[in-house]
Amino acid sequence: MADYRAGIVGCGHIARAHAGGYRATDGVNLVAAADIVPEALEAFGEEWGVERRYANYEEMLAREKLDIISVCTRNHQHVEPTLAGAEAGVRAIFCEKPMAMNLGEADRMVGACERAGVRLTVDHTMRFEANYVYIKEQIEQGAIGALLSVEVLAIGDLGELTHNATHSFDTLCMFGGEPEWMFAHLERDVERNQAREDLFAVVGFASGVRGKLTYGGYTNYRYEGFVWEGTEGRIEARTRSGWLPEVRYWTHDQPGEAGFRDGAPVPKRENDPWEAAIGEVVAGLDENRETISDGRAGRLALSMTMAAYESRRQGGARIQFPFDVQESPLDMMLDSGELPRIWGRGIKAWT
Repeated sequence: MADYRAGIVGCGHIARAHAGGYRATDGVNLVAAADIVPEALEAFGEEWGVERRYANYEEMLAREKLDIISVCTRNHQHVEPTLAGAEAGVRAIFCEKPMAMNLGEADRMVGACERAGVRLTVDHTMRFEANYVYIKEQIEQGAIGALLSVEVLAIGDLGELTHNATHSFDTLCMFGGEPEWMFAHLERDVERNQAREDLFAVVGFASGVRGKLTYGGYTNYRYEGFVWEGTEGRIEARTRSGWLPEVRYWTHDQPGEAGFRDGAPVPKRENDPWEAAIGEVVAGLDENRETISDGRAGRLALSMTMAAYESRRQGGARIQFPFDVQESPLDMMLDSGELPRIWGRGIKAWT
């Protein structure tokens, strides 16, 4: 295993999760950080013992011979650091979600990294969280028979789909595979809550699996639930706090403790998803392979987000995949006045 030098672009909250992952992973050292806000940069550097601090990522890339960078800037600021990292010769980029705000930007990122031979990984956390990894393994081993459907309930989140619904769409792809079609209903009802989008989407996958996503709601709390239905049984996961879910499992001949609707609890598996993600980035370099959440997987999740907006723009039309419209359908609806603007979480602007 080689020793890799890592740097972080953007020193806000999520950068600390990345820093913890670097600190816990053998074979990689966090040596530099960049942020345009001096106070954020200094606080981060002191907290994590990072001595090489830069007011901009361009200078960091020019002065430091980095193997890996984490792009931890705000949602709409992921493109340029990724392109600059690929041009500067880094070997791997770990980019926060959403990777971009439209597919044109995402394609520029994927193309630049592929041409430069850079391993691009997008931080869709379910790919690395131990309980969801275990559930995927059990389903692939036939624990509930043939998988028929995946349902995601993600309610209580503020802001637009690009901030957190990309997690939900990526989870659907993690289990369903390649999408074939989608139709969606989306609302921005500012009279009820001016900082929220409300979505219901149905997805058909080439595997035959059906996906369902309910996102938004009207209450200010985060709650996520997942249901996997198979020909022989069912698995449910419900989050109570943080990422750690409560998982229950039952089959037709093993209904659980108190009846079919109860199910049997599955022991919780605890890990740090960012530590697992950084470990996967390093393994991708060591083994010369793409990671389990590579740029094309990130692009697919973003394309589903954009397809949901496009279905709304077309009055609930069925959208076929692959979906390659380069401009954001959300921006089209905002520019035309079809949708009102809300406060964009992760962007810090009305969008």
